[in-house]
Amino acid sequence: MLSNATKIIIQKNRGWRGLAEIKCYDKDDKLIHSMIFSFSQPVWDDLMAGNIVTQDKEYYYVLEINSTSALPQGQQRSVLIKNFNANIINVHQIQKSELKNADAKDYNKIYHFQKNRNNHTQSDWNYIGVRVTPNI
Repeated sequence: MLSNATKIIIQKNRGWRGLAEIKCYDKDDKLIHSMIFSFSQPVWDDLMAGNIVTQDKEYYYVLEINSTSALPQGQQRSVLIKNFNANIINVHQIQKSELKNADAKDYNKIYHFQKNRNNHTQSDWNYIGVRVTPNI
């Protein structure tokens, strides 16, 4: 599914209580995948190194991106991210049932993704992943 992805956009808004959204697009700028997730420190570190993991029902995808220079360098992962764009250099597709056979680098990134359980707060609201947009 994501093997033809060419671009990602990541957004993190203040009202999302630590959650962020990744959207993947193909070469025609058609949205082909989106997911809401949370930035644990290891997931943030992986992103700063140019990688992010996403998934569907059958596969994990380790996305290698071209640049992280537009991300807040040296700051906490809790900062706002508005429309961070990056081109995808490579997509590593790993079948979930074959995770034990994944390359060690990919396995570590997937492990960080799996352990990312919004543990930075005890609020049940954090597990919902609903975008809140105030009407003022």
